Amino acid sequence: MYSWYIDATADNWHALISNDYQTVFPVTFSNKLKIRQFIQPIFSRQFEVIGDDFALTDAINFIKKNFNLIHFKSSQSLNDIKVTQSIKQHQYIDLTNTVKYSNNAKRLIKKANQIYTFKLISNINDFIDIVKLTLSQKIKEFNPKTIENLKQLMLSAMQHQKGECIGIFENNLIVGGGFFLTDKSTVTYLKGASTDKSKKNGAMYGLINFAINSYQSQYTIFDFGGSNINNVATFYKKFGALNNSYYEYKIGNTPFWFQTLKKLKP
Repeated sequence: MYSWYIDATADNWHALISNDYQTVFPVTFSNKLKIRQFIQPIFSRQFEVIGDDFALTDAINFIKKNFNLIHFKSSQSLNDIKVTQSIKQHQYIDLTNTVKYSNNAKRLIKKANQIYTFKLISNINDFIDIVKLTLSQKIKEFNPKTIENLKQLMLSAMQHQKGECIGIFENNLIVGGGFFLTDKSTVTYLKGASTDKSKKNGAMYGLINFAINSYQSQYTIFDFGGSNINNVATFYKKFGALNNSYYEYKIGNTPFWFQTLKKLKP
């Protein structure tokens, strides 16, 4: 994960570093009510140790001496640490193989292509407005602050030539879109949104199909960013996506009053 990526999504962060940056592990943190917390920010799926001077277990053993609450996700395993662990899933397509759509996806793609056009856009403001209009009403994490973080992440990715926004248009009016991160051999679907009407007409199916066709010759993996929500995962699997597992870790050493406060918070 690049430093500009973390800058856009986290208010505060440091990193564990060894031997002139040969090995790095990011630590995003806050200090609320004098409770030091290492909590991975929204719009980042996994935090990994990059390099081999130390392992994830070494990093967390050091971090937990300085933080009351640790909550992050990683594909790397933790050994010999008392931790609450769960398995998460993300979906991906191997673009080196034939991509096989479900019949339902094919039907909705055909419908969408008769109504909408898809093209790269450089100004993301209208797309962000659609995100605010649609997702903020459905997903509690999409508040004004996180939407601003998302916007800054998109702008930073475009500035570093690591991201593109594809708009969905009906009669030259934008009705939705999606943002895609590009890096090395992988393209990752960061976030997409469309109006309720266009969604019913298969606009998001058309968007994903357009993206897959656009990126297939340049990249080997199409990463959907992942979802443990059944309906969303089912949508991805209609494009032939497969599951890949990673871990969610929680380590808590917070006072009782703080645990109670978190439970009472709406």
